[in-house]
Amino acid sequence: MISTINAVSLWKSIQAICHKIERYKKIKARVIKGVGGEFVVMANDVCQNVYARKKLKTDKVYVGDFVEVDTAQNVIEKVYDRKNKLVRPPVANVEQVLLLLAPVPKPDFLLVDKLLIKYLSLGIEPIIVVNKMDMDNADEWYREIVSQYQKFTVLGVSAKTDADFTKLLDLLAQKFTLLTGQSAVGKTSLLNKLLKTEMLEVGELSKKTARGKNTTRHSQIFVLHNGGLIADSPGFSAFELDNFTPEDIVDYTLEFEGISQQCKYNDCNHIGEDESICAVKRILKEGKINKERYSRYCELFGIAKEKEDKKYE
Repeated sequence: MISTINAVSLWKSIQAICHKIERYKKIKARVIKGVGGEFVVMANDVCQNVYARKKLKTDKVYVGDFVEVDTAQNVIEKVYDRKNKLVRPPVANVEQVLLLLAPVPKPDFLLVDKLLIKYLSLGIEPIIVVNKMDMDNADEWYREIVSQYQKFTVLGVSAKTDADFTKLLDLLAQKFTLLTGQSAVGKTSLLNKLLKTEMLEVGELSKKTARGKNTTRHSQIFVLHNGGLIADSPGFSAFELDNFTPEDIVDYTLEFEGISQQCKYNDCNHIGEDESICAVKRILKEGKINKERYSRYCELFGIAKEKEDKKYE
């Protein structure tokens, strides 16, 4: 029979062992911030500062990564397989992207089309958001953008008013979203409104060039009250579709979905053929595809074709 003293001693020993096991527990967490070689991870709504193991290069750990963390040593042991990753900004496992446009600066629609192709190729759902709806000509721009991108969700918002803000929050709930767009479209102001804080620096629009000054200096995920996660990104002024084939340009043009299969030839590129052969050309003639959007498709297809042909010269 164990004496009372021995039983207490044994219980304390068990508690000590359990505490030791708990200290050395490895958990799955998500990286929500990275600055230099230091990271912040989150698991079960609890955050912890950690570092990456020496075997893991810090540039191989992306914000948004799911990682295994040794809680005793505060280190990342490994990175789990990613759904996708982006280099600029360095984020991973993005589910959707808010692509912000605004009346000022004037949208670069060719840039927008390139970004849409890129995100679709990574399995990221694009949502087009027209910001600055409080401006005088915003309604006109909104109708133009809806006309250009009929196959996409288009939402009009304003960081200064509550226009459609509830709809935007509903779209962000329980998902990891990347906020992106041209410089000076109001990303930081919109993020401030989403977070209900003014802690982020807001960039000013350059009066000389009508281009914005980037204020995003590191990758970070912000947690919304509805369970959504959102990350900001530097403003884009240029972007190229490197390593995309002409076939990719066709495949990731959503307006062609369900239509291109009706073309007479399987390899129809919807450019040289007339409407008797090409179903896309038929609906284009009927006004069911925006002509400007189609014209930019032709331009992007031509650029990809030229790059492909140069490989064999």
